[in-house]
Amino acid sequence: MKNYQAILISIVGIGFAYFTLTGTLQNLIHFEGVLNEIAFCVMGLMLGGMGLLSIDYKKLLKGLL
Repeated sequence: MKNYQAILISIVGIGFAYFTLTGTLQNLIHFEGVLNEIAFCVMGLMLGGMGLLSIDYKKLLKGLL
C-alpha cells in the first residue's frame, strides 16, 4: 500500500469516528440504536488505527527531508 493511501484511510476512519462522536453524522445517517452508533464509531477508530500502522514512516521521512 502506498503512503498516501494509508494516510487517506486513517484520515477517513478518524473522521468518521470524530463526526459520529460529535453527533454531526446523525444528520446524514440515522442509526437504529445506540449500539449501532457505538459499533460504527469503533469501526472508524479501528480503520484509522490500521491506517496509521500501515504507514511506512522511514519512507515518509526520507521523502520529506
